[in-house]
Formats: sequence, C-alpha cells, structure tokens
Amino acid sequence: MNKNTLGPLAVAIIGVAAFGTMLAFSEQPTACPCNSPSSPNPWYPCLHNPCPKETLSVKSYQINTPTNLTLNIINAGASPKALIAYYVKNSNGSQYANSSWPGPTVPPEIAISVNILIDGRVFTFQTGMSYTVTIVTSTYDQFTFTIT
Repeated sequence: MNKNTLGPLAVAIIGVAAFGTMLAFSEQPTACPCNSPSSPNPWYPCLHNPCPKETLSVKSYQINTPTNLTLNIINAGASPKALIAYYVKNSNGSQYANSSWPGPTVPPEIAISVNILIDGRVFTFQTGMSYTVTIVTSTYDQFTFTIT
C-alpha cells in the first residue's frame, strides 16, 4: 500500500468509527411504562415516569336502610378504577369489612352510585352518626371518606 494513501485511509476509518459510535450512543432515554424499573435499551435507564395518581371522591351519599349506604363516587383520574374492597367504621371504632368485594369499575370523569352493605351485627347506619368508609382499588390504593 502506498504511504500517501495510509494517512487519509486511517482518518476515514477513524471518522467512520467515531460517527458510528455517535449514532449508537445518540439515542435519548425513553419514557418507560409507569413505575417500570426496566428499559428496552440497557445503556439508558428509564426516565422517572410515575403512574397517574388515582383520585376518587364522594359527591353525595344517602343512608337507605340501617344496613345500606349509597355513595355517589366520582373518578377524577385518567383511567378506570376497579373497586375491590371496603371497610366501614363507626364513631365507636367498630368495623365492618368486605375484603373480597366484586365492586364496580368507575370510569374516568364519571360519577356512579355504589352501595355499601353491612351485615348489621356490629352496628347499623343511623342518620346523624359518623362513619368512616375506606374503599380499596385494584391497585391497592385506599380512599377514605367520612360520612356524617
């Protein structure tokens, strides 16, 4: 090989290698699914991408019978919320639990009526008394409401 071509050839090879390296590492970190610890590219960790916070609130309520309370719940979040359990506590601290409730799914930006049933053995719903209702979603977030 000619001495005059080695210099430009070496520069070209180094330039191609440098350009290839720049291309390989120029990929920007990507947002991964919410709360995901893994990234599709092992060179770049996930950007912090928390899940949207669930937000349920009670718009109104009605004591229907001594064992039936209806809550009008609105989901102010961006995704549906499946309700899986509820706990009701009276002002004396007595509690009723329904931990395997096949509750409804509350669509985003929609209010629905939810019946909270208790067995009436430990306490009953009475107008003028105070109750704490805790509802658990399928993502195990808990929402607590005070009914007076």
